[in-house]
Amino acid sequence: MEDISAVMSWFSSPVYSRYWKHYQQAMAWHQRHRRAYQKALEAYYGSPSSPRRYADWQARESGEEGDEESSSDSEIECDVSNMEISEELRQYFAQTERHREELKRQQQMEAEQQDNYVPADQDPHRVSWRSSIAPPSERPGERRVAEMKKLYGKDAAKILAMEAAMQLTFDRNCDLKQPKYWPVIPLKL
Repeated sequence: MEDISAVMSWFSSPVYSRYWKHYQQAMAWHQRHRRAYQKALEAYYGSPSSPRRYADWQARESGEEGDEESSSDSEIECDVSNMEISEELRQYFAQTERHREELKRQQQMEAEQQDNYVPADQDPHRVSWRSSIAPPSERPGERRVAEMKKLYGKDAAKILAMEAAMQLTFDRNCDLKQPKYWPVIPLKL
């Protein structure tokens, strides 16, 4: 029994008292900072019932950490009811909110691009892409033929035929042998 109590109370040894004192000070600072931040938000938004960013802090205040806060309240009190929020701080809050909205937009765009991502081990030609219901606005291949005529002049038809033959040969060999794609690292990690 004595061995168990000695093992279980190693952390209450006087050797660690400096650590625990520092820990208590850090936690008290954290609590004061959280309350001050919350009061600043209330002052900025005008009412305590307005939605806050840190809902988990609200839950902690109402429930679990009530005893710890009351003990740290007695040490140092900070009255921010008469505190003025400078224009710089308001601009900072506004800019921070703009940055958060911009980050959300970027994350949404990345999520949309991720939908179009084709893994390296799949054939990109066999992936079913979303098809539109509307008919094409121009004839298929018309633009390609115009570009080829511009590049090669009267020999454009010959070169198009050679490209088509080469592509058909490649597709036929891929269908027959069904090669595995070489594993590659994507450019966007």
